[in-house]
Amino acid sequence: MASALDDTAYPGYAMGAAAQAIGVTPAFLRSAEAAGLFQTARSEGGHRRYSRDDLHRADRARQLVDEGIRMDAAVRIVSLEVQLAAAHAMIDILRRKADPPTRGRTKR
Repeated sequence: MASALDDTAYPGYAMGAAAQAIGVTPAFLRSAEAAGLFQTARSEGGHRRYSRDDLHRADRARQLVDEGIRMDAAVRIVSLEVQLAAAHAMIDILRRKADPPTRGRTKR
């Protein structure tokens, strides 16, 4: 059984810990959220909570911003990179389904 520790989408990081983990300020995370990079989960008390997936996206956006790219452009680039990775994963799944292993059988 998978636990929340194994789930990269589980919002397990409070803002301060999330910012520290990737070397940014809390303001950067709020700005990334406002630009549409991700939608943070909220605790019962209303505090933002970040997942590892959110942190990977924010870290990539930070790299792009550090290279001089505006936040809105960085968000678009990261979003496209995530979509491309998902498309590649789906292609791999479909290829495996279309060409299952031939255990012991010979092709005609």
